[in-house]
Amino acid sequence: MDYKITLKNKHKHDVWLAHIEGINNKEEADALKGTKLYCDRAHLVDADDDEIYQIDLIGRACVDENGEIIGTITAVENFGAGDLFDIKPPNGQNFYISHDDKTVLKIDDKIIVRMPEVI
Repeated sequence: MDYKITLKNKHKHDVWLAHIEGINNKEEADALKGTKLYCDRAHLVDADDDEIYQIDLIGRACVDENGEIIGTITAVENFGAGDLFDIKPPNGQNFYISHDDKTVLKIDDKIIVRMPEVI
């Protein structure tokens, strides 16, 4: 189903109020809870030079500081404590690393990461 969504104003530092055409009361809005929203790539604004859309990270190789292949990003997740890269190594099971300034050193055609120490 297609929805026309119009952003109204910022409610909090990271929350926007929006109007969904055809949704006219709280009950209709509540029925949409959990609905995943998608838009065509053509509707996205161009990312600035220091920005990237998360979808564009999927499929990129991750290497360590020495250029050794760690794996390929299969997804970008956020379970509430920050973004995580789901990485599929050449062998073995997928694992997560944080997408933060300490771990992700550079995002280019490959993603250079500093692997955290295992305790």
